Amino acid sequence: MAQTGKGGSGNGSSRKSARLGAWAAASVLILVPGALSACDVDNTALDGSAGQTSGEVVVGSGDTAESRVLAEIYAGALRSTGAPASTETGLGDRTSYLRRLDAGEVTLVPEFTGRLLRYYDPESTEKEQDEVFEALSQALPQGLSISDYAAAEDRSALAVSADTSTRMAVTTLDELIPACSRSSAVLTPDFEAGSLADLTGCTFAQTRAVPDGAAAVAELSVPAQVDGAVVAGVTTATPEVASSDLVLLDDDEPIFTAQNVVPLYRVGALGEPQIKSLNVVAGELTTADLADMIGQVRGGADSADVARVWLDAHV
Repeated sequence: MAQTGKGGSGNGSSRKSARLGAWAAASVLILVPGALSACDVDNTALDGSAGQTSGEVVVGSGDTAESRVLAEIYAGALRSTGAPASTETGLGDRTSYLRRLDAGEVTLVPEFTGRLLRYYDPESTEKEQDEVFEALSQALPQGLSISDYAAAEDRSALAVSADTSTRMAVTTLDELIPACSRSSAVLTPDFEAGSLADLTGCTFAQTRAVPDGAAAVAELSVPAQVDGAVVAGVTTATPEVASSDLVLLDDDEPIFTAQNVVPLYRVGALGEPQIKSLNVVAGELTTADLADMIGQVRGGADSADVARVWLDAHV
C-alpha cells in the first residue's frame, strides 16, 4: 500500500501541531484490539447472503464521466478472472447508487475515499490518504467492504499559472499565504471550499464560483495585478487541469481531504481472484490516466471503449 511522507514549515507546522492532539486521541481507538486497520480490511467472502461469485457481478455507476469509466474498468478487471460481469450506468447521484448497492441490485460501485467517508461519517476530520482509508473501513455499514485504494485521485487543490508561480516564487500553500489578501480565487463546484478555513492566515481579496475546470483554467490565463495572483480551486483529475501548464500548490499538511479511487462492494459477492483483480487496478491506475479517460468520455467517447484500451495496456 502506498505510504506518504509529510513535512511542513512555517505556518504549515503550526497547522499540523494543532491537529496532533486530535489524531493522538483517534489513534487510541485505532489501536484497540479487533479494530480494523487500513491494511487489515477483511475482503473475504464472509457469508453467502449477498450473492455468490458464481452469479453475475453487476458494477453500477453514477451519472458522471469518471464514475462511468471506472465502472467499466472494474467490470473488465473482474471479467479477466472469468467472472461474469456487467455494468449498469447512469444510476444518479451518490445517494441513489448507494441505495441500489444496499438493496443488492448492484454488486460494486466505484468511489472516492474522502467523499465516501464524509457520506457515511459527516463528522470525520481525517485528511491524509491512509487515515481516510482507515476511517472509511471502520465507517462502512455491515455488509459492505473496500479493497485497496489507487494512486489515482481527484483531490482538491489550489492552482496558479506557471508564470504566476515563477513571478511570486509560490509552489506551496504556505508560500501563498502572504499573498492571499491581494489575490482572488475562483472555485469549481467539486472543490472542497470549506477546507480553506484551515489555511490559517489566508483570506482572499475576492472569491467567486466558476462552472467547471475549463472556466477556472481560463481565469488563470488572465494577467493578475502585479503583486497578487489569480488562484483556482480545482480537483486533480479535472482534464483541463491535467493538460494545462499549471502549478498545483503543494498541500503538505494536508488541508484538503484525500480522494483516492476505491471500489465499494457487497461482502460475499466476490472471491479472492476478483478482489486481487481490483487490487491490480489499484496498483496501475494513475491520476493522469483517470484525467485522460474522463476527458475522452466527456468529449463523446464511449466509456466502455475508453476503459478497454486502458485494460489492454494494464491488466
